[in-house]
This record gives sequence, C-alpha cells and structure tokens, in this order.
Amino acid sequence: MNMSSGNNNNNNGSSNGMPEIGIIGAGMSGLCAAVQLQKKLAITSFTIFEKNADVGGTWLSNTYPGCACDVASHLYSFSFELNPTWSENYSAQPEILDYVKDVARKHRIYEHIKFQHEVKTLTWNDQLKKWIVRYVNASIAKADDETQMFDIIVMAPGGLRIPHIPSELKAFTGPAMHTAEWNHQIDLKNKRVAVIGSGASAVQVIPSIVDDVHTLHCYQRKPPYIFPRAQFTFPNFMKKIFFYIPFIMWLYRCMIYVRHELLHKAFYAGSLFNKLAHTLTKKYRRNELRAHKHLLDDLTPKYGFGCKRVILSEQYYGAMTRPNLHVHTSHIDKIVDRTIYTKDGTKEEIDVLILATGFKVHDYCSPMQIFGKDGQNVLQAWVDKEPRSYYGIVFSSSPNLFALLGPNTALGHSSVIFMIECQVNFMINAVREMMRRNARVINLKVEAEDEFMDKLKADLKNTVWNSEDCGSWYVNGRGVITTLWGDNCTNYWRQTRTTDWSKFEIK
Repeated sequence: MNMSSGNNNNNNGSSNGMPEIGIIGAGMSGLCAAVQLQKKLAITSFTIFEKNADVGGTWLSNTYPGCACDVASHLYSFSFELNPTWSENYSAQPEILDYVKDVARKHRIYEHIKFQHEVKTLTWNDQLKKWIVRYVNASIAKADDETQMFDIIVMAPGGLRIPHIPSELKAFTGPAMHTAEWNHQIDLKNKRVAVIGSGASAVQVIPSIVDDVHTLHCYQRKPPYIFPRAQFTFPNFMKKIFFYIPFIMWLYRCMIYVRHELLHKAFYAGSLFNKLAHTLTKKYRRNELRAHKHLLDDLTPKYGFGCKRVILSEQYYGAMTRPNLHVHTSHIDKIVDRTIYTKDGTKEEIDVLILATGFKVHDYCSPMQIFGKDGQNVLQAWVDKEPRSYYGIVFSSSPNLFALLGPNTALGHSSVIFMIECQVNFMINAVREMMRRNARVINLKVEAEDEFMDKLKADLKNTVWNSEDCGSWYVNGRGVITTLWGDNCTNYWRQTRTTDWSKFEIK
C-alpha cells in the first residue's frame, strides 16, 4: 500500500508502507484508536495532537469538587482493559484519570503524543490524497504555525470541551469560574457563593461545597430528573475475585450493560417504561423532600422525563434542604459588580460565582476548522444546517476522515465508551480494507449518507428528545437532535460491526 506522507513540511518520507495517521485528541476516544491501531493492524505510524499537557481529555480538565462519572465504573472502561481495582461503583474523577493514564502507559501511547499542540485547520488535498494538518505548539510563546501531512485523520477532540459562558454572566466583578475550569486557588470557606445551572456538574458540585460555604445561592430554571445513585465501595475480596477470575468481572460488566440497555426504553415518549421512570423519580423526590415541601415545586421538572439529561445522585436533594442553601427559580435579570438581580425583584450579594452552564456542544470542533472536498467548510455547514454523517463516523464531505463521538453518537442511557469502541472498530475495518485494496482514498457516497440520515431521524421521531422543547443541549438552535443516537447500544454495535463497502468509493 503506497500511502507515504510527510512527518512535517520538510519531510515527505514513507513509513514502511503503512498509512500515516493523525489523531486529534488524547482523551479516551483518541487513546482507544491508538491502542487498537497497534493491536489489530500493527500500525505505529500515528501521531496524536493534544492541546493539554497530559492525556485524559474531559477527565483531565474537569477537577471540580464532586466530579465523577454517572455510569458504573466497570462499564465506563475499555473492554480490552477491564479494571478489577475500581474502588467504588461510580468512580470519582481522580481515579478515572489514573485509569486513563495507566492505559496510555501500558500501551506506550505517550511516545506518539505531541502535547500542548493545538490543531488549527485540517485541509483535504485532493491531488495529494492527504490531509494537511496546521497546528501550533502552545508551549512556545508566539510559536509559528507548523504543518504535517497524513493519509488518514481520526477526529477525537471530545464534545464537552468548550465551556458555555453566557455573556450576561461575564459582568460579575468578583472571583468567578466555570466548573470545567475550576480554580483551586479560590477559597470558598465561609463565602457567599452562587451556582448557576442545574445540570450534571451543578448536581455534583452543590453537595460537595454546601457545608463549606457561608451561604449557597442556586440559580436554576429547569430542575433535573434525579435517580438515586447506587454508590458503594467494592470490598477487597470482590476486587481479588475480579483480579483472579476475570470472567466474573466480565459477567458483572455484562449485567450492568444489560440493565442500561433496558433503560433505553424509558426514553420513548408515552411508553410504559417512560411512565414508570417518571413515577419512580417523582416518588424519590417526594420522599427526600417530605420534610421540606416548600422546595417540592421548585425542584420538580416541568417537562417530560428524559427530555433533558437524567442525573444520578443520592446527595443532591439532601443538599438542597440545607439551611444555608437558597433556591432561585426566577431568571437572572442582570449582574452589577457582585450583585445578582433576578426578574422577581430579588438581589443577592455574592463573593464567588460558579458557572455550571455546560458546554458549546453545537460548536463541534471549534475553534478548529475542517476543509473537506472542494474546499468546503465542513463544520460551518454543520452549524448552518445540521451535521450529516454515516453513524456519526464518516462523512461524504471528508475522505479518509473518521470521527469518534461524532454527531448523533452520544447517549442518554449508557456508556459512551461502548460507542467509542464500536466506532474504532469501524475505523479499523475501513483502514484494513484500504490496505487490502492498496487504496489511497475511502469516501462515503452521498446517497448512503442520505439513507442513513433518513433512518436516524425516523428512529429519533418517537423519542422524548423529539417530543417537546425543554431547552436540552441534545438539540441545536433549529430544533434538530444532533447529539444523540436514536436507538440502543446493541443495535449500534450490530449495525457498525460489519460494513457494506458498496456504500463507499474506495480507490
């Protein structure tokens, strides 16, 4: 296979006939791709560009108090690197980050990573049949842009990268921080603190700081549905069983997977499972707040179950009943200096502002740009209209490019690690097919993309995410669901494990 490429703009040598592959991002998806390229194709001619100083992606960046995964640890891990030593059923951020680093060290991925290298543009060159990556070494002040050419690009930047900070909140003149950019130098002890937002990070951070602060003001417009989290510590004997009898650990993981797959049925509007889930969360909420009925209305969602992200927490409602915590449901009118004014006429003096306002998921890979076939600005077309893909992995506009956790592949019910592994398997099969055919280009046909998008929209039609406008980040500004997969994980695996190559141009 003649897929030689340059390591930079001064070097255009080949890598022993193997394709040169560029991977954007050293989070869990980028690491998964790197490991499987080595294991399944014996390809080591890959380079990973990572803007941060270490691996881990979202688990490196998010260090706020209480940060943890809401998927059980034994499912939120790679199938090829099961971990018998998880300390808890739902692991906290430090333990997950340690796991990711261990995987990178074990498979010697670090030597392939360019840390603090931020990719600016990806440009497809149809004459060379290569991607030109323009990047900058962020560790060097005023560094010049550099370029490197690759035969294949694997996009793995992650979706939860760019904090969403509403412009009106920038008027606050005191110490402020987004949960994804936590400043550990800011002392919250005995301070008047405000948390804006009611999503997953708010639900985790509020119970973690409420006992330290003087007063905690929680500003939320749409309270979440909460399921209690079955948190527990794994006893040492169970860890030993998992270590010495891996099959038991695999069965335990399968049990968790099946339970999550059954949960998917709760995300169909009007279904029996949806009604049951609504009833269970309502009962849990009322039991937790039975001695604080004045909070019940403020903490009861006014939209259908599952329309916004359902959150697991066994601590949230208890924290919301603390005497030093105040819930504000009126919209914020303005911020003047360190005072927050709401539309119902109240005002609060605040010492520290915490923004749990989510991420710019619909900006996709921004500020990076991708220029595909015929110079088309791929990401801008996604923003202007909607992303079009084939299983969120490949795009008719972008030959030789594979996305991990791309459009319509996030989940509301299970582990995205499972989806990542399905997508990496698809990519591995595609690269193997290119090598088998001695091909330089693989490109999805437009008609195959259209067919998939029609099926995707049909699958999403009867889900809760399509049933009402609840302000969910699952939906873009035009009301199109651009983030979530419309079916269960098993069907995604079944449909991506083999590929109909007639849907592609391979040459």
